[in-house]
Amino acid sequence: MLLITAPAVSLAAQEQENDVFSYRRSSLYSILVSHPNQNMDDEIVDAFMALETPDKYNDHDLSVKVITTNIKNRNQVRSLVDGFLRRNQVAKRMVSKWFSRSKETGGFDPWLVLNRGMYDATAADVSMAEQSVRGISSLADKGYELIDNSFVVVNDIQYIDHKANANTAAGILLFLGAMADAVAGNDSDDSGSFTQLATLGATISLMIAGFQVNITSHLYQLEWNDAIADKFYTEYYYDKPLSDSLSMAQFAADGTLAAKKTAYENDCTTFNLKYVGSYKAKSNKPVLRGLYNDVDVFRKVLARAIDKNIVMLQKKYDQFKVKVPLNSVEPLTAQIGMKEGVTAKSKYEVLMPVFDEATGKFKYTRRGVIAPVPGKIWDNRYMAVEEQAAGSTLQATEFRIVSGSKAAFSEGMLIREIK
Repeated sequence: MLLITAPAVSLAAQEQENDVFSYRRSSLYSILVSHPNQNMDDEIVDAFMALETPDKYNDHDLSVKVITTNIKNRNQVRSLVDGFLRRNQVAKRMVSKWFSRSKETGGFDPWLVLNRGMYDATAADVSMAEQSVRGISSLADKGYELIDNSFVVVNDIQYIDHKANANTAAGILLFLGAMADAVAGNDSDDSGSFTQLATLGATISLMIAGFQVNITSHLYQLEWNDAIADKFYTEYYYDKPLSDSLSMAQFAADGTLAAKKTAYENDCTTFNLKYVGSYKAKSNKPVLRGLYNDVDVFRKVLARAIDKNIVMLQKKYDQFKVKVPLNSVEPLTAQIGMKEGVTAKSKYEVLMPVFDEATGKFKYTRRGVIAPVPGKIWDNRYMAVEEQAAGSTLQATEFRIVSGSKAAFSEGMLIREIK
């Protein structure tokens, strides 16, 4: 049976010098605020539930994915969300998921934490770990450093209810413009060509073709520091009973474990979420190429709107930024693209892992700065391939060196966007 005690090194997120960063892959729990009294709400809910967690984050979703309200005011919605998160002890539920807590026995299992710690190990991490005293086993400890980078994003999505006459006029103009383009041989996406409309068939209505939403994304972070971690490990943590080592009858007879179980369940103050900030935007009008039904439109609009807000939250809040490893150095590539907000103006620092014997952790020092190569930016946005968007057939984004030398870079080093 694996026993977990409070680690000797700090588990809190540490602020480092500007040129040194500890890498932690973030975990994300996404929630939708539903407005049943508004048009298109059912379609928005269905589309949201079909979307997957952005692939640069660990999926940390809980069972509840949708909060319903008839409130429109953003400040009142925020208060509603705060109350929901607090009353339902979402922070503690996220900790319980990290340690796969058993509702029946109250025991914990570190498998997910250790697994994510190993999953986050880049090639450079492995190389450094092989040279350390503890070896590869030290990589599993990285999982414990991930807990404080657990986030909740609550998306308040409201349909922009265009008036019927405006929809009709827009539809007529769209059709006339498409006809004119077809005659002129112009097949541009912006005008919506006759060829494009023909492939859509009759399943996408004019109203859906102009589907747009307002979306406000609220970002929360799980509070996890030395004091919280120590209390959790010393007062609440014990391994799940195993069938061959501890029967339920034995567990019931163990007063110490039962007391820990009750204490954890009654604790309503230790585990909390802190509000980080928000971002509000309007979705872009959908490009209809490659869409053949209303469901595709809903999913595409919502996926891209949510991705856009996440990118803007990353730009505003450093702790939420995406960090990814270099795929290769010849050419210089990384699996990050337009979905993560990469543009020709973006810049990224390349980070090298350095093992700190004093703390037992890896830190990262800057080895150079890179920028995307124009024309070689991967369009990995939702349904970009179906849209036949430029760059959608790439498998990664190619970069050029702004400072540093290619000889200083190696596969597995991490890149992080800089302002």
